Amino acid sequence: MSNFNTSNGNITIDDQVIVGYITDEIHKIKGVSKMISSISDSFSKNIFGRNSGMNGVRISRDGDNISINLHIIVYYGYNIPQLSYEIQSAVKTAIEEFTGLKVDAVNISVEGIDQEND
Repeated sequence: MSNFNTSNGNITIDDQVIVGYITDEIHKIKGVSKMISSISDSFSKNIFGRNSGMNGVRISRDGDNISINLHIIVYYGYNIPQLSYEIQSAVKTAIEEFTGLKVDAVNISVEGIDQEND
């Protein structure tokens, strides 16, 4: 969570809000099939019955600075470096604009290739 102190009180931004913005931005980009959970998320869900709700997003915080790690599946035939750059740019812009946080990095792990359905 991010906390901002203002003259009128405190503002807290939960990680789920940030994940929502990230998910919205990624779904706008043509070429991304889906986001997938990491192995540790899958382990927690299967063994402990807990769902982190992060859907392939990991957020690391250092004060008001964050780093974002994304795990995605892309459609066959898309230029992965170009697609990754588009995702990084869109996510960084959205998070900084809507939350006021500084995004230090958006790291992308392409976990697989999917066939696009016509």
